[in-house]
Amino acid sequence: MKEEKKQIKVDNHTFMQEVVRRFREEGRKSVTFTVYGVSMHPFLGSGRDKVVLAPPAEPRVGQVVLAEVLPQRYALHRIIKIEGNTITMRGDGNPLTMVEQITADKLVGTAEAFIRKGKYVSTSSKLWLRYSAVWQACNPVRRWLLAFYRRIILKIF
Repeated sequence: MKEEKKQIKVDNHTFMQEVVRRFREEGRKSVTFTVYGVSMHPFLGSGRDKVVLAPPAEPRVGQVVLAEVLPQRYALHRIIKIEGNTITMRGDGNPLTMVEQITADKLVGTAEAFIRKGKYVSTSSKLWLRYSAVWQACNPVRRWLLAFYRRIILKIF
């Protein structure tokens, strides 16, 4: 007999506090949930794709992390710079000037994989690492690529 999954809705902060509790108290290795928002477009679709989140790891540039960027406000973004205790993050779909700065104690977890359009993609896979390198190299033209994606691709598909 197939077990029926129950869905409940809670506010973002309550959910994130539960994720932290499960990592700390239960020793959970990962938590999977659906992403919402457009900051990681075009590669993660709001309400469509999922993130497999592991407990926070030693932060490094290029890593995708979930962090509390303001009190009770969370963001799944890529680390673009680390200077001392300050970590600078930006969503893949955000303009170059839209960044958040946090300290390591604000990290909730580290993305270990994404489930994109139903396909599991590890953040340590060659495909993901290549995508990350190419997307970061596109910084100078990212604004135009995102505009093209939003205005043309989204309307066609």
